[in-house]
Amino acid sequence: MNARSSVAESLVMASGLVSSPPGTVDDTWFDHRVRLGPRGYKYLPPACQYLLCAAREALSRTGGEAERHPQERRGVVVGTNCAVSALHADIEETVRDQGIERLSPMITPFFSVNLVASRLSTEHRFKGFNVTVTSPRTAGIEALHIASQELAAGRGDLVLAGVTEAADPRPNTAEPESGAAVLALRPLGAAHAGGDAVLRTALRFIPPTALESEAGRRRAEDTVRTALDELCASAPAPSGARPASVTLVIDDSPVAGAVAAAVRGRLGPRASVSTAFPAARAGALAPVEVLLSRSDAEDLGPRLVVVAAREGNVALGSISTRPGGDARGAS
Repeated sequence: MNARSSVAESLVMASGLVSSPPGTVDDTWFDHRVRLGPRGYKYLPPACQYLLCAAREALSRTGGEAERHPQERRGVVVGTNCAVSALHADIEETVRDQGIERLSPMITPFFSVNLVASRLSTEHRFKGFNVTVTSPRTAGIEALHIASQELAAGRGDLVLAGVTEAADPRPNTAEPESGAAVLALRPLGAAHAGGDAVLRTALRFIPPTALESEAGRRRAEDTVRTALDELCASAPAPSGARPASVTLVIDDSPVAGAVAAAVRGRLGPRASVSTAFPAARAGALAPVEVLLSRSDAEDLGPRLVVVAAREGNVALGSISTRPGGDARGAS
């Protein structure tokens, strides 16, 4: 179990969210001609269309921030689990039933999931770096974490970071997701005229086999408690380290159960702790979507989202308002 301190922080200038209507199980709800334009987007995978739309929405709220920085100082980090799952299924079926020569040259290049985020970089000329994260369930928060680390290291001035998913044709018992969420992030010390919300993230890993022993379960609890303490310790909200609410995005695995118990034990007496969904989600969109959906009352304290997956990945994320700041830029 990794217990080293790794809280990453950045400023949230703005965000864009494109989400499917409740109960939607496919990608027919989105019309690229209305949301993006009549030409140039028809043959893009749905997840790429969602991502471009959410990014366009976020950038429109920054007041032209991208143009203030060299293209080489602008980066993109995107998380996904199912962006090209349907495309891979189509390719597999076509090759099996009709032969490889029947593959469409318009969509085949997107067999590589990296090209979804690459199209976003090309669209807006973000040339500094382009990273795709695919960790199960936690990829969205991990993308935000990596983006904040890159900004803190001085490798860029502006990063578009977030997550995109398309309906997985083989979700098993999980619920499919489709949509995208994108945040425009700046270094923590940067001054800007927009909102003054702070994104804070931390990552951990709990080996599933560690939970087979009492000692391992204690170490897992300590790992989660330490991450919570580090994430909340320097919270700039007027309410200090106390989160206004904690939302769990988990599955039915032992890892998720251990994380949920540790969170409730550490924060339950001080904050409202709830589970976001009754069933596991097939992708990594839900945690970021929950992170962006806070209410006005919660602006007084950070909303904390904790996501855990049966593979052992654990990610924590919060957005809070600095004293005297305004979180509206992140809405």
